[in-house]
Amino acid sequence: MARQYSAKTFIRNVPNELLRQYFNGVLIELPVNWDEIGDTDAEPVFDAIEMLDDRQRGTVESDFTEINELAFLPGTLAMLEEAKQRKDDLAEQFDALENHYARAFWTFVNKPEYFYAAGAFHQMDRFGGWWRRFVGKRLEPKTDRKTLEAFSDELKAIYRPQGRGRFCKVDRYQRRAPVRNCFFAYPEDMATSDIGYSEDGNFSRRPRRSALEVIFVYRPESGVVEVHADGGKTLEEDLARAFCVTILGLKGLPEEGDTTPYDLSPLKDTSFRFPTRPRDGIETVELKLLRLDLPTDPKKGTSRRITLSATSLRTAPNAVYMLLGDAIDLKRIKLKDVLLAQAKLTFVFRPRDGKRGKRLTFEVTYPDRCTLKDDRYDQIARRYLKVWGIARD
Repeated sequence: MARQYSAKTFIRNVPNELLRQYFNGVLIELPVNWDEIGDTDAEPVFDAIEMLDDRQRGTVESDFTEINELAFLPGTLAMLEEAKQRKDDLAEQFDALENHYARAFWTFVNKPEYFYAAGAFHQMDRFGGWWRRFVGKRLEPKTDRKTLEAFSDELKAIYRPQGRGRFCKVDRYQRRAPVRNCFFAYPEDMATSDIGYSEDGNFSRRPRRSALEVIFVYRPESGVVEVHADGGKTLEEDLARAFCVTILGLKGLPEEGDTTPYDLSPLKDTSFRFPTRPRDGIETVELKLLRLDLPTDPKKGTSRRITLSATSLRTAPNAVYMLLGDAIDLKRIKLKDVLLAQAKLTFVFRPRDGKRGKRLTFEVTYPDRCTLKDDRYDQIARRYLKVWGIARD
């Protein structure tokens, strides 16, 4: 979900010197006497922007909205991450700026390459529901221009039968801690139109071709490829196959076999208590839901599925286990024959800096689905899924 944007709030939080630098850079002469207005006096700047022509005002509003998306702590951290990746230390520069609005604005104006990379990271961190598969550890992705162009052509071919993908741009970034090789692809979407006004005030329908966003992530230490795309499993596998062949140099997309990314069978142990380390600041881990796929009933010739959901108390942690005996006859159906197909977990982190502890709830679905995203708390949860034997290498 996009961050709420208010033009006057935004202007009020950005130092005037940065605003002046921006307007000089985009060659828009704003009728404002910067030396006479206060840093929090948003009205003169806002009114001057409103008087610009449609094209100029649209440019300013678009840029300010984009900057606003990174004008908070996660955005600052993403920009610092990209700068560090490029061996550029912005810590001192950022420390001299008074707030996150100023840091995002300064980076947009002075280090746009860092800003756009951080924007991609921020977008990536917000997504859950990744398709995943183990493909092999410590492979070396190809990142030369020729390979990226070939990969773009492969993606165009995948989307063309849908009436999409006439054009496709591919950007590549690397993230640290842990290392993630990230590829952002933007195939052209189907044409649509908007009803609105042209610069001369004519009311009309205007055609528009936007871009889809497809994200590929390869984690060399775990050997897992992740794909985020709209379109379902078949499309995700086609995209992953193109990535494995063109970028990773494999012969194809490895079969699931014994390398499914997630195995929920450790949760069959009703005494499981989710051990954690004090330094990670985790107060509790609660199992909130289990989905059980039961063996086929030979008499009815049907498969059966049961979902168990419960809210635990401190005196009765992981209460969902207490429902197992009520849901199935464990004398007639052996737990080893039951497939745990989905689990919902909640991590509760200890309060910090006077703020309430963060709650992180996510789902893991066998064999390759997880709604965890990619920010700091989600990375902690990912690590524990591996420690507990739920996420495989």
